[in-house]
Amino acid sequence: MILWTIQHEHAYGKMEKTGVLRADKNYIFSEFFEKSYLWMSNQMEKRIGHAPEGVIFPVWAWYQWEGKRKRPDMRIHGRNWGEKGTPIVLLTIDVPEDCVLLSDFDYWHCVLNDGDIIFPYDETAVYSEAEKRRSWENIFYIDCSFDGEEHHILTTQATLWEIKREWVKKAEHFISR
Repeated sequence: MILWTIQHEHAYGKMEKTGVLRADKNYIFSEFFEKSYLWMSNQMEKRIGHAPEGVIFPVWAWYQWEGKRKRPDMRIHGRNWGEKGTPIVLLTIDVPEDCVLLSDFDYWHCVLNDGDIIFPYDETAVYSEAEKRRSWENIFYIDCSFDGEEHHILTTQATLWEIKREWVKKAEHFISR
């Protein structure tokens, strides 16, 4: 499965030396994100298998952007990667399908923001924390719409435990803008 991932140049350099790129907890932006990332890691354990020894968080990649299977446009995606001028690398990778968990990028933000993805939604209902958490699994139904919502420009993200050097097909270097 062809995917694209944007990584800091030093992470790419480390992968070149060690043969593998794995997520580093130091680059998760806040404790709030850590909770969501741990939830995603738990889902990955259930759906694609256990993490390699010592791996806690997933590596993120793109499967599809706005309905198209193509590499990200770095004029847009090259922004906000650390301070302006930060060296970054866009990797085109070919990953075995059983190593990847796909999810809806837009609905993922409900998980990040501790919201719910309940369909049909009843504004008068009071949903429990357990119902909210179960609703998050809707991010994995990437080929359907909920509550009449259409995904004309579906953006699909991919999570994987690691990127192996032999999966890299192309590395393009950029500077964050």
